[in-house]
Amino acid sequence: MADDELQTCVRCKYVADKDDKYCILCGAPLKNRCTKKKTPLHKGCSKINKPDAKFCADCGTETLFNEWGLL
Repeated sequence: MADDELQTCVRCKYVADKDDKYCILCGAPLKNRCTKKKTPLHKGCSKINKPDAKFCADCGTETLFNEWGLL
């Protein structure tokens, strides 16, 4: 398995498969997505940000890792 097919959990450092959405050991999200939801006035934002981003690089909304207290 190549390194680009793996992702590391920011909470427990478990190395997960590329298709996993949450860590199977601690339940933390594995991708740091933007949390801006779709509304009638906004199409929403689902950008995947860098693991250390507290806020989305596209829209400035809090990221999932920041919301979960992982940063």
